[in-house]
Amino acid sequence: MKIAFVYNVKHNAPSGKLELQKDLEFDSPLVINSIQKALESFGHKVLPIEADENAYEKLKKNKSKIGIVFNIAEGLWGDARESQIPIFCELLKIPYTHSTPTTHAISLDKSFTKLVLKSVNVNVSTSFIVRKKSYKLPKKIKFPVIVKPNSEGSSKGVLDKCVVESKKDLRARIIEISENFTKEVLVEEYIDGREFTVSVLGNKNPKVLPIIEQKFDFLPKNMHKIASFELKWQYEDSLKNLGDAYDCPAKLSKKDLKNIESTSKFIYKTLNCFDCARIDYRMNKKGMLYFIEINTIPGINPDPKIISYFPLAAKTAGISFENLVGKILKEACERYELTP
Repeated sequence: MKIAFVYNVKHNAPSGKLELQKDLEFDSPLVINSIQKALESFGHKVLPIEADENAYEKLKKNKSKIGIVFNIAEGLWGDARESQIPIFCELLKIPYTHSTPTTHAISLDKSFTKLVLKSVNVNVSTSFIVRKKSYKLPKKIKFPVIVKPNSEGSSKGVLDKCVVESKKDLRARIIEISENFTKEVLVEEYIDGREFTVSVLGNKNPKVLPIIEQKFDFLPKNMHKIASFELKWQYEDSLKNLGDAYDCPAKLSKKDLKNIESTSKFIYKTLNCFDCARIDYRMNKKGMLYFIEINTIPGINPDPKIISYFPLAAKTAGISFENLVGKILKEACERYELTP
């Protein structure tokens, strides 16, 4: 099969400066080459296409040759940028992996996703959106809160100082984030407790891979226990033993394990996800589970020196990186009744 492999290339090293985090979600050449080789290992011919302004024309030109698009593109800009390549595929009637444009657009908008899930009784933290510099703090919001861009991933813009306990600090963080990312800033109550990330794979009978619990003990004592930019891109990478940063599988009671698995499958189906996704939660000290966000194009980095949640969960389940890529492709092909 001829596979068009569509991606965005990361050109900048991770930086704590917000203005240099624009392509943080994009994939490194190592990741891109590894996925291409994995696809080729199954006997497929791969046409690499960077998801830039010329992507549509390249897909259109090669339409008759393409059996399916393997899509990991984050998109260039806009609040629905993850939908750009799927929309091109829909327009050209080319099959593609991962979720539909609608699901990507909803899921990238953290606030909108929470509203959707709250309507079907999924627990979410209390939050509000700031769109203007002149805003009024809702009475329902209680400090501490965490401030983050509403439509970003990879902890872009989420620094340790984004957990704030005063109106003054809140305003400073909102201004800083709105000037470096989108104008929509999400402010949500900080859930003190444990943090989990859950990888889901499949369609008809989606499978929850071994759950990962984020550890925080290796952070300096003065830092907040959140999966911040500093944790992901500075402190984790400096660990001699990456296993100190997580537990996989997470140490959970049977009750909590069942709750997280069933909630994840419910969210996955409610948002109409396809092929794979990764869902993040916080659990407070009373054992209450709160949905935080979902990633419908979860990163899959094979580098053993980097913590990449989805392949880590897959590896714990006995699935190699190559077979993980193959399973995502297989699930998509089955949806379109194609032979991978």
